[in-house]
Amino acid sequence: MSLLTDKLKLLEAKQGPKPKGPMRLRVYYGWAKLNKVVKREALTVIFLNDDPGPRYNKDGYDGVSRYINVAYSRVQTAGEESDRVHVNRMYSVYSIFMDDKYVQGSLERALQVNYESDQYNVSKKERELIREKLRTAYLASHPGYHEPHGVQLFIDFNY
Repeated sequence: MSLLTDKLKLLEAKQGPKPKGPMRLRVYYGWAKLNKVVKREALTVIFLNDDPGPRYNKDGYDGVSRYINVAYSRVQTAGEESDRVHVNRMYSVYSIFMDDKYVQGSLERALQVNYESDQYNVSKKERELIREKLRTAYLASHPGYHEPHGVQLFIDFNY
């Protein structure tokens, strides 16, 4: 038994002390990487539900860069962190597909849907920053992009 205890102490010494205090879980915003599994373009938001441990990729993200081209990341708010006790997965993934009937290929509409979905957890200034980073990342990978004609972005009831 003492051999096992010694090995565990040695392992703890190599990894260093565990951080004290609450975990700082992150939210990642980006565009889905297309491959054999993911076949549709989407604005993707990934919530980290648990500490990933020492699995950081070369680019510094918690393994999410395998799934999306990360445009922006932020720390979760208290309201978002409270939802993680109800899930049994490492990541919660939410996607806004570009070919969805509400988006219809419009970048501005996809960004607007994401902007509205964050309104209760993120400040207006940060939502504007997220929108701009996502727009820049999309336009960098789609240089000839133009907005489709005839897409209704909102309804104005004060007409």
